[in-house]
Amino acid sequence: MEINIDTTEIQFFMKAFTINAKKLINKLIDNYNHLFQIDPQDAQVIHNELGDALELKGNYEGAIKAYKQILLSDLENATALFKLGRIYIRLGLKDAALEALKKVTILDEGNSEAFYLLGSVYFAADSYNEAWKSFTTAIILNPGYGEAYYKLGLIADAENDHENAVHSYLKAVSLNPDSIKAYQSLGFAYEAIGMRDEAAEYFKRALDIEQNKVP
Repeated sequence: MEINIDTTEIQFFMKAFTINAKKLINKLIDNYNHLFQIDPQDAQVIHNELGDALELKGNYEGAIKAYKQILLSDLENATALFKLGRIYIRLGLKDAALEALKKVTILDEGNSEAFYLLGSVYFAADSYNEAWKSFTTAIILNPGYGEAYYKLGLIADAENDHENAVHSYLKAVSLNPDSIKAYQSLGFAYEAIGMRDEAAEYFKRALDIEQNKVP
């Protein structure tokens, strides 16, 4: 039987030991009793690096634990909250993602990706008005945010506003000319308003990109 062992804390203390060992050497071993007293800032750095490494490996449970450790000493750490929100989206935990990302957009009003991810959560919950506001804010902060324009197109399509959908998709492909999904969506939007020649053109472009992709 395979036994799964959570090594998150072990990895943390190994990193902590390394940091404190360096400090110990610098002080010529003059304060042995403080060997494992980790500075709060150092602890945050360690947990952040550990969370990043675990997230990269797909160990989302371990990454969540690491990022939450940061919040124990800093409830308003926008970086940790953002990374938690991103993981929650991957895991389909919409309520948790919404809570984390809303906090991020308040704490870090210039984070365009946080607004984009928040909009994505709202969109998945069919809260189109809130999603539209979030995507629009992301674009104001980052005018080159092609994915945000694409999502605005999806919202317009969902509300049967196909002309505005076309406008958003055209902006999306101008920024991301290799976006197959944007070309396909353009094709469907043009078809919905009866412009079949244009629809065929963009379906063909999507197909051409797909066929020319490097294996």
